[in-house]
Amino acid sequence: MKNKNKIKLNLNQAVILSVILIVLSFMCGYLWAKNKGQTTTKTGTSAEKTKIEIPKTEKPELAFYVMSFCPYGNQMEDLLRPVFDLIGNKAEIRPRYIFDKITNLAENCKLRTGDVTKCKDYVANKYFKTEAECSKAINENYQACINPKNYIASGNNYYSSLHGRVEANQNVREICAYNLANDKKQWWDFIGNVNKNCDSKNADTCWEDQAKAAGLDTAKITECFNKDGIKLIEEEIALTEKYKIQGSPTVLVNNVNFPPEDAYTQDGKGSVTLGKIVIPQTEFRTPNAQKEALCAGFKKAPKECSTKIETESTGTASQGGC
Repeated sequence: MKNKNKIKLNLNQAVILSVILIVLSFMCGYLWAKNKGQTTTKTGTSAEKTKIEIPKTEKPELAFYVMSFCPYGNQMEDLLRPVFDLIGNKAEIRPRYIFDKITNLAENCKLRTGDVTKCKDYVANKYFKTEAECSKAINENYQACINPKNYIASGNNYYSSLHGRVEANQNVREICAYNLANDKKQWWDFIGNVNKNCDSKNADTCWEDQAKAAGLDTAKITECFNKDGIKLIEEEIALTEKYKIQGSPTVLVNNVNFPPEDAYTQDGKGSVTLGKIVIPQTEFRTPNAQKEALCAGFKKAPKECSTKIETESTGTASQGGC
């Protein structure tokens, strides 16, 4: 590798797609096996409540961990936008990104793409019609999986994100854009544009117009991507490991999970108590609930915290995750 620190952007879309499909089919997201997707974990009833204490600071931080094309992460971005519009720079509302780091690509790909000796079981479970089809697909996808072009590579380390190389690229660009934007409104506009107009297949060619429309300097984002990309990825990985982040989206307010996993109940009637406020499970993913969690982190809450964020009623936000 000529330059271990430079991220190359050339992609093979068909290969990427095949890898993603085989990962989803065989392993159901092997790389994110620990991710519970914010699903319910308790058998409890509506009488059960989870109380949390958020440390108070002068300028609290709400960090939301996502992947750039996880639909549930995009949903979180959309509902946090009005929180940012209300609170502004009185708090830090910042994105964090989930990456996967692979140090032994061949061994990892063996785990991800299936076992040809189990094709009989795969056929029985209707993953394939025949064992010959199964064997062919596994072998082809293993070869695709070990192709370094499907990863951001640095030395013997390979980096990706759940939805493929393009998503990993976009994760890095969004980090760069956030760090470079003096006016964070530009970043939020950029993200809204990307979520609306780009996807995990075309983002490498789509993102630039979205950034320009938001008033961002695309040359500086590209420079950051090529110069600092690996360092930024490693920083995100260190944080996800430190806080045991298990899926997108995950929200931390002053490093405390909101909502905590045990606040979810199977009957859908769990809740979180923040001081004198009780937030029901059905409202965890609403702008106002996120605002309340953020405001609980102020030593002295600004007047904006007394404002209720009214949103159009479009049904309960999905509690799923990637």
